[in-house]
Amino acid sequence: MKYSLLVIEESDPSLNKVVSTLDKESFKVATYSDHLEALSRLDALKPDLIILGEGLAVDSFEACRQLRQAIDIPILMVGKVPRAMAWPKAVESGADLYLVKPVNNMELVARLKAILRRREWALGKG
Repeated sequence: MKYSLLVIEESDPSLNKVVSTLDKESFKVATYSDHLEALSRLDALKPDLIILGEGLAVDSFEACRQLRQAIDIPILMVGKVPRAMAWPKAVESGADLYLVKPVNNMELVARLKAILRRREWALGKG
């Protein structure tokens, strides 16, 4: 199955490397630099998972809250704040996972696949 991912990040050039890795791993990837635009396109995109970067013009935790209210799919946040400091706020905002930049691409792909496998199993599709 080819999973559909929505990547929302405004200002991190390393995102291109991550998106390239995801494309090679057979993920269908849509990228947006504005979470409000992404929110308005959720019905058309039908993503299986959202990767939300910290480099947004708005507070990424607030963006996560808004996304969580709009859709019930896994949200993975990626940021520069040490995990111990960001994790509690990320969870309160609705994130399922928080990874610290720079993200190891192999770890990212493995975690995405694990999250999506568990989601399929929980939904009775796996």
